[in-house]
Amino acid sequence: MSGAPRNPNSHSRFAYSFARLLVRRPGTVLAVLLTLLAVSTWATLKLRINSNQLDLISQDLQEVKDVKQVIDMVGGSGFLMLALRSTDEAAMKRTADDIAGMLQADKEHVRTVSYKLPVEFIQQNMVLFVKTEDLVEGKRRIMAFLEDKLRRSNPFYIDMGATKPVELNLQDLVDKYSSVGKKSIRDDYNISADKKMVLILIKPMWDTTEIGKTKDYLDKLNKDLAAYSTQAGKPKLVEDYKRMGDANTIAYGYTGSYKTTVDDSFAIEESLEPVTIIALVTIFLITIVFFRKLAPTFIVVSGTVIGTIYTLGFTYATIGELNMITSILGGILMGFGIDYGIHFTFRTRLELGAGKPYDEAIVDAFVNAGRPAAVAAVVTGGSFFVLMVSEFRGFSQFGFLAGCGTLILGLTLFVWSAALLALFGRINPAWPKKLIGEMKPPPAVSSSGQELRIPRPGLVLGVSTALVALICAAAVPWAGTGEPPEGNLSFFERVKHGVGFNYNTRALIPDGMSSVLLQDEINARFNISSDPMAIYTKDLDEAEGIYRELTQNPEKYPSIDQVVSVFTFVPPEATAQANEKVLQEWKQDMENLEARGFSIAALPPEMQENAAFFMKVLDAKPFDVHGVPANYKSQFQNLPSAQPENRGWLTFIYSSVDLFDGQKMMQFADETRAIRATYHPGRFDKDEFDPQGPTAQKEFRAAGATQLYAKLARIVLWDGKVTVVLTALWILAMHFLDFRNAKLALASVIPLGVGVAMMLGIMSLVGLRLNFMNIIILPILLGFGVSHGLYLLHRFLEGTSPLVALRSVGAAVASSTLTAVAGFAALLAAAHNGLRSMGMVACIGLITTLVVSFTVLAAVMQLMHDRRKRESPPGDGTGSASGGEDGSTRAA
Repeated sequence: MSGAPRNPNSHSRFAYSFARLLVRRPGTVLAVLLTLLAVSTWATLKLRINSNQLDLISQDLQEVKDVKQVIDMVGGSGFLMLALRSTDEAAMKRTADDIAGMLQADKEHVRTVSYKLPVEFIQQNMVLFVKTEDLVEGKRRIMAFLEDKLRRSNPFYIDMGATKPVELNLQDLVDKYSSVGKKSIRDDYNISADKKMVLILIKPMWDTTEIGKTKDYLDKLNKDLAAYSTQAGKPKLVEDYKRMGDANTIAYGYTGSYKTTVDDSFAIEESLEPVTIIALVTIFLITIVFFRKLAPTFIVVSGTVIGTIYTLGFTYATIGELNMITSILGGILMGFGIDYGIHFTFRTRLELGAGKPYDEAIVDAFVNAGRPAAVAAVVTGGSFFVLMVSEFRGFSQFGFLAGCGTLILGLTLFVWSAALLALFGRINPAWPKKLIGEMKPPPAVSSSGQELRIPRPGLVLGVSTALVALICAAAVPWAGTGEPPEGNLSFFERVKHGVGFNYNTRALIPDGMSSVLLQDEINARFNISSDPMAIYTKDLDEAEGIYRELTQNPEKYPSIDQVVSVFTFVPPEATAQANEKVLQEWKQDMENLEARGFSIAALPPEMQENAAFFMKVLDAKPFDVHGVPANYKSQFQNLPSAQPENRGWLTFIYSSVDLFDGQKMMQFADETRAIRATYHPGRFDKDEFDPQGPTAQKEFRAAGATQLYAKLARIVLWDGKVTVVLTALWILAMHFLDFRNAKLALASVIPLGVGVAMMLGIMSLVGLRLNFMNIIILPILLGFGVSHGLYLLHRFLEGTSPLVALRSVGAAVASSTLTAVAGFAALLAAAHNGLRSMGMVACIGLITTLVVSFTVLAAVMQLMHDRRKRESPPGDGTGSASGGEDGSTRAA
């Protein structure tokens, strides 16, 4: 290898020694890399995605323990809802009976099925639940009607036209007491008030968090329903979320927590498939455009793929599996990782353009581009490692793997590219230049002998700063930190409210997601909210205490719409006793009426059947929880398979707010996270654990998907703030260690800090807000954005003028940034709105940091260069900026 004076700015003998090794033994190095590739490929093929979302949250969190307790008690939190839709009520009910029988026979997948509940018990005892004054009013109306019928049935009655027959109208009272909670007592089936939809609630053998199992079961269920449609005399079943069925066709659809969780997760997965292809094609085209050759593109892209496979193999060795978050790791790393290969290749072309032999050019490129690349890799990797502080395992694992992957990719691309070029050079010294081309060092002086410089840097800096300040000002919420009004805001309204945070998770899911549309339809038809949360109590005494606390103090729990417990079917004791007296009096009045000659036969035919049931109702007697039928109780008791410590009773609470609204969801979770209630030990059952005394107090906790999502939302919000602060501190510290100069360190982060601020301002101007998904992009952007300032400043500090630095590494900076932009821009093609928002935020941030690098930072470097020249002693070479052939190896 040819000898040459080395750059005295290099502080690493190891870097030179390693670079020389690559050049001397390229075949051996490539053999090692390919062996590692084979092992990593084997490990990558063994990787599996763990779709259980519960595993992504720390198992030590109380919310997770509470959900696991409910899962053990009743088999899962929430339901898989199967909704049948038809104008033919009878056909819909027959179909519901058939499907329920089919589901109940599937013991492998289905734990319980609920679609109807006999209501005769409630109908007969409803008189014990109504307010006593309403019962008295009903008695008055009925008795007046019967008295009139008796009077008019007398053969000696003569109607002189002075009075009209008494009409019996109880509709207002019937409507008032036609349901217990939100369950109608007019029909056994879970049927809507308009009789056009029947709900079948399925409890699978697993929880909502096991997405893969739910997806497989839905595929099986669709096949079973298709087979049912082929049976003779059965209606055709069609999965359609808009169609209204009839006697021959029943439309059906799925929703509930099981289905919405699957839809959201697989919408992300399905969106990523075309996005990955688009990103790879776009990145490939961008590198070809910048290199203007196919060979360097192949070298860089192949090295990126190899580094990504190494990372996936590392994932298998360290963690053993991917999750729903880390499954996007490959795409993220490929978009960022190619940056290192681009910078090495561009620097090698620059060294070759200086007339150096291929071996010397590779060594110098490895060392000179390696230092800023190493710093960028450490800073970017550290920005990912910051995510490891998150309580959410999905983020912490992603941070660990992405951080390690960044370092692996950086090293792989430098080693792979250098060894491959060195191998070609060993075969033919002219091949490296032919394969990747060369780039002549840009001239430092004009034809007239004047130094080429950025004109009027002060003016450029002033104008740029003013424009940046105006854009950044748009991010400030001048109207306060409250939520902006709904709907499309005008330009000035957007500026007034700033960038803001969008808590509405509906804005993240795909437009028109079928399960969400069906859930909204069910909410409207049945006047119920989505899946409830559950409160565990050890015995009936505690269950009664929590039921009384929630129902008697609604002002303390404004986010609760209804409470459903075994005590929902127990009439209030005082009301039941008062109503019993009214019923006894009423029964006596009826006996007196019969003694005077009244007969049910005197009633119109349509009333006679109801009259017979009415006489049974008069015998209703007060009862406590032990009088509730077993088929009612079983909805609130643990399964026989439950662990002894998890046996007890559940009280279900439904929200009155839209749980897709993150703020309202967290409010509902806060109100129900810890509920202190007073109960009476031993009142309904005697237990060994009953405390002494007539009353006791205890804190109860609500469990369910809402609590988990609320906890996750708070983790995301907290992590978004903490990781940004920690990343910024990490970046500043590493830049100071790199430059050993506070001014240079601050100058190097100008593109990053100003670019991110501009990004927030532009987001405000275009009406794009931060949300639970794109907020995680911020620390990633901070980590990647450092490379702009690093590469430009390191080139500048080699002794070149700012304009030469821009011309020599500017193309590499632009190319690497645009490949990252291409990777994120591909997310704009995703159907998932959350992914699209991530892509939009990332693209804006990357482009703004690039623009700031070429304007604000360039002007700052020119001012620094001018000052350096003024302060340099006459004849000192540091005051000039030589370009030309030795510009790439000069020290500042």
